[in-house]
Amino acid sequence: MILMSPPVPLPRTVEERAPFLQQMAQLEARTVSSATGATWTDREVQSVKAFLDENGVAVGEFSAFHMGLGSRDSANHSAAIDHYRRQLTHAALLDARCVGFSVTAGREAGAEMWSDDTWHRCVTAVAELARLAEQAGVDVAAHPHIVGPLNSVDRYLELLETVNSPRLRVLMDPVNLTWPRLIFETAGLIHQVFDELGRWIVALHAKDVTLSAVQPSAVALSVLHLDEAVPGTGELDYRVLLRRLDQLEQDVTVHVEHFSSENLIAGQRFIRQLAR
Repeated sequence: MILMSPPVPLPRTVEERAPFLQQMAQLEARTVSSATGATWTDREVQSVKAFLDENGVAVGEFSAFHMGLGSRDSANHSAAIDHYRRQLTHAALLDARCVGFSVTAGREAGAEMWSDDTWHRCVTAVAELARLAEQAGVDVAAHPHIVGPLNSVDRYLELLETVNSPRLRVLMDPVNLTWPRLIFETAGLIHQVFDELGRWIVALHAKDVTLSAVQPSAVALSVLHLDEAVPGTGELDYRVLLRRLDQLEQDVTVHVEHFSSENLIAGQRFIRQLAR
């Protein structure tokens, strides 16, 4: 089943609860993508869980990425591990479907993000995170990006095979794997993703992608420019994407991300109408 899971902040206070329910009703959703902040207590999380249960709302993707995972700076990596340990604790209390994480180590150093050294350091970091997930009884789901170490289906397969944890899953984002040469052949990319990774996918980020070339950009002309776009307004083949999602045995949360409230609603509406 495809579960629309829009990004809506969890209501930490009693005063935030009515607006939260109004927003969920407007979005026609019963599953939410969200996370808790560093200062949330376990008691507050348990109170929110009781409120969500009373109103038939489930937590899907539980994601607040920390970019220090796998960092060459050991203090930064340790901060990331502490962050995800807390996220796993709260996700378990909320019975969330997964804790999402991103692998972006080395990005600040340019080409180093694609080096073998960075990649092996990230794999080791994910193995450490997976052990925490096993202890917490919560899945962790890896999120990709071409501007980072986890940038291809092959890299995903290597990560899954090397870490070899029953708690390691995939938080798929097809747009983030769309290298420029694939922009007009997204159906092929989607088929590859689901053929190779389908059984591990537990959540999906939904957006679209557009390309422009030789366009004014600041003080110069852009050679090539990829942009995120509202679902249905770009080149991503959503017909193929929805068919492949529907063929999966497991439920998958779908999170339309990075847009204004108006465009979030438009993106969800497009997906629902096309799915019908």
